Amino acid sequence: MPQPGRAATLLVGLVAGLAHVAGQPAHAETPAAEGEIVVTGRGLVEPAFESAGASEVFVADDLPGAGAAAIDDAIALSPAFSMINDQDPGTNIIAVRGVTTDRLQQAAIAFVRDGVALADTELFTLPLFDVARIELLRGPQGAVFGRNAAGGAVVVRARLNGPDFLELGVGNGNLRTAEGAVSVGLPGAWSARLAGAWTASDGLIRNTTLGRTVDALDQRAARATVGGVLGDWDVGARVEWMQEASGAAWASSGDIIGDFGGVLDGPALTDPIGDFEGRAGRRWLQVALEAGRDAAVGRARLDVLLAHDDYRKDFIEELDYRPGPLTFFGLPLFPDGLQPIRQPVTLDVWSGEARLTDDNAGDPLRWNLGVFAQRTERRREDDFGPLLFGAPIPEYRTDATLAAVFGTVSRDLGQRWTVTGALRLDHESRRQAIRAAGVFVDDRSAGVTRLQPRVSALARVTPDLVVHAVYGEGFRTGGFNPRPGANSIWRARFEPETTRSLEAGMRWRTADRAHRIEGQAFVNRIDDYQNYTFLDGQSVTFNVDRVEVHGIEITHSSRLAANFELLSAWALADAEVLRWVAPDPFLAGATRDYSGNQVPNVPEWGANLGLGWSRDGWSAQARVGAEGRTFFEIDNRLVSPARVWLDLNATIPLGRADLTVWGRNVTDERWAISAFGQTMLPLLQGLGPAGPFDTFTVNRPRSFGVALRIER
Repeated sequence: MPQPGRAATLLVGLVAGLAHVAGQPAHAETPAAEGEIVVTGRGLVEPAFESAGASEVFVADDLPGAGAAAIDDAIALSPAFSMINDQDPGTNIIAVRGVTTDRLQQAAIAFVRDGVALADTELFTLPLFDVARIELLRGPQGAVFGRNAAGGAVVVRARLNGPDFLELGVGNGNLRTAEGAVSVGLPGAWSARLAGAWTASDGLIRNTTLGRTVDALDQRAARATVGGVLGDWDVGARVEWMQEASGAAWASSGDIIGDFGGVLDGPALTDPIGDFEGRAGRRWLQVALEAGRDAAVGRARLDVLLAHDDYRKDFIEELDYRPGPLTFFGLPLFPDGLQPIRQPVTLDVWSGEARLTDDNAGDPLRWNLGVFAQRTERRREDDFGPLLFGAPIPEYRTDATLAAVFGTVSRDLGQRWTVTGALRLDHESRRQAIRAAGVFVDDRSAGVTRLQPRVSALARVTPDLVVHAVYGEGFRTGGFNPRPGANSIWRARFEPETTRSLEAGMRWRTADRAHRIEGQAFVNRIDDYQNYTFLDGQSVTFNVDRVEVHGIEITHSSRLAANFELLSAWALADAEVLRWVAPDPFLAGATRDYSGNQVPNVPEWGANLGLGWSRDGWSAQARVGAEGRTFFEIDNRLVSPARVWLDLNATIPLGRADLTVWGRNVTDERWAISAFGQTMLPLLQGLGPAGPFDTFTVNRPRSFGVALRIER
């Protein structure tokens, strides 16, 4: 178990001390009490105020903007999370509490969409529409969701019923959006809901060399859900589809380390350059079947889920992000630059779960027990064009089979205490076969078995003050690097990453619910942290011996006079490499000591400050968001300074319709969202003319628009 830092120690002491405060016994609330928002993601329904662990719940009206949303719209509302879309719509970088996912890695968080645990980060950026709720759970959730939930979990639920509506919107960059849904009554106790969304745009990010925007998007999605009663069973079926064509790889390059000391700010930032327009195409189809009934075990309910995901992505870009011919250490090896580069990906996933749940409101004992299985077949080609120097294109086929058993027990001890324990055993077997030009090159396999516990205690000091403590573990599965050559510094296989976390926190509210404050302190110890890098033309993951993260998170909300509401949140994550000495990527036989450096892609802090007003259907919100300094590689040479942005939103009622006016990044701030550089990548060190280069990706500029929503 990690040793807590000073902040965590204070809150652990607070839990112990407040639990013994004299006073009248507090009374546990039922999930339905006073319209209380509930958390369902951990498998048992619990009021959000009395949830033992850090969580945030957003309903549909909380999401800004118009048209189909993306998960980063919700994550942007939580400063403890950070997520960006990198080189293409399917590639994303996520960080929460110092646990990160970078490009081709396995996930650091679980993403559960309508009960289906998505098997790959490629699926995380699928459009969200007709959404009922989004839950963000922080801290290891491995006992509930299994491997790849070491940082937390995102749980999304679409509406199964609700108002029929149509929403149409326009915005800058020739943005056009449409979203709608309709519920249909069917004979007997059956009903259906149909929903769809369309987003099209010419883009906002301009390529200086090509003289046009390069992030155009045409995205279409639809979902059909039907449910009813069949004998003793409640049954449901869902089909969801998405097709997308978009721009990709809006990146620039320059000698940022040499000319600007590695600071990606001000004059160092340029619009994308390069003489090749990247593009991506994606399609996804999911079919899911659900059934549930009362079980012959006390008051328990049995729920069964089976789902299949079929995903295809074709991605093409350039790799140098420079116009014109290139040299390599002075040799004219690349007369056409490093283009085109292709990385098509296909996924075929089967998921199944059976769960017994006894979670009746008012019962002092609540529990669940279940089994989960998932089969994933992933195919990827690394067609790195000129970098192959005529060699055949490697094709990677990775098959993974996961089986798990899990259970959670929650017990009220009188009216003051609730203790909860959860345990999950995961076994995953993984195999990778590599072929080139149809010829077998390599075949590797590995297996991992992990037991993941989570225990928590919550004390109701008064009806309006609760404190909690949580210990949890999670792991991210290992995998395979490209087969190393004679002079390569990486290993053929990287090991699973393990996170152990201790959290303590409190929640307080006034009796009239007008003011709320919540705070947590945590410490994470991460062993075999998985660090991604691009080395020798290969996507490679190293295991860092140990990382430790200390953090504090504070959120606040107040209902003020004259129909105003003030919201604020602040999160600190000090993610430090405690120990790692690794081979130098440039000097054969030499090493580098990265101990004491900050973990890449983890903002040092995040903050939100929002002011909202509403009355008689009218509303307006202003939100200032901010993130602290962020390092992009483990040598900490490339860094983005702190940044601040402003989002605005206003709604005007028009009878049965609402008109929404929105703006994001209203002051048009610019910053880098990802980067990799010459001090870690020999390829960039040798490129010319006018090299060496560092490459970076820029954020999207100001966007704004209006949307008209009509409900029936």
